[in-house]
Amino acid sequence: MSGPPILVTGATGRLGRLIVERLTATGQPVRVFTRRPDAARKLFGSAVEIAAGDYADGVSLAAACGGIGQLLLLSPISAALAADQIAVADAAAAAGIRRIVKISGSNWTIEPPGNSISGDAHAAVERHLGTLSVEHVSLRPNAWMQVSLANMIAQALVGHPVLAINPDAGVGYIDARDIADLAVHQLLAGEVAGKTLNLTGPQVVTPRQIAALLSTALRRPVAIGERASAAAAHDADVEHRAVAQFATLIAAGRAATTTDAVAALLGRAPRGVEAFISEYLAAEAALAG
Repeated sequence: MSGPPILVTGATGRLGRLIVERLTATGQPVRVFTRRPDAARKLFGSAVEIAAGDYADGVSLAAACGGIGQLLLLSPISAALAADQIAVADAAAAAGIRRIVKISGSNWTIEPPGNSISGDAHAAVERHLGTLSVEHVSLRPNAWMQVSLANMIAQALVGHPVLAINPDAGVGYIDARDIADLAVHQLLAGEVAGKTLNLTGPQVVTPRQIAALLSTALRRPVAIGERASAAAAHDADVEHRAVAQFATLIAAGRAATTTDAVAALLGRAPRGVEAFISEYLAAEAALAG
């Protein structure tokens, strides 16, 4: 595959790596914008171009965006999230980019506003994208299996109970690999599928149900327990406050939703919780064995 490179921000993170790996596997030229060029080169070798720079450095942003065709916009939770992503989007638009695919916050952190500092920051970026004369789509993934669900499995493996503020609050967990597949699909598709896409897994699963699934898989009882509400200290950093807000919203049932976006666009069902648990446990057994 030829053509102008796709610029990927956040490429060295968990999701960014998956997206870059998928893009390079297609033969698509990829350029990554990073503060850590050595780490990016170690991860990707010569498969990508490295554009070193910082979001606050307009010169490095302009250089990174020169000649690109599409932008994958991704960055971690931080106080500067909105400013950083808007700076990249503006630089890309000034360079004449064709399309922006943004990895946004979960739908339940964004709507209604005012419940999540992370969701509000992502919403600000989404609004800004709407002012640009660039085709764009924002992907709003639900809670990731590789984060909270993986932590529950890890705790069960060492004999701890599955803990939740509300054991009966369901979550439409999505696998990060499905998010990456959707991102690549929207980067390479003839046109984007809409302004926002709410991405979830195939079913809503509660912590109580997860404990039961783990009990079956491990062939021993896995207890379920309640933990206190996750209110972060007022002086905690943005990431910790954001995570505490996520936990509160999940406990209120806000993440208990499913959509057909993955199946409709990829032509296959999204990965489910039971399969993820089996895969996780098999990988741990292989490492131990």
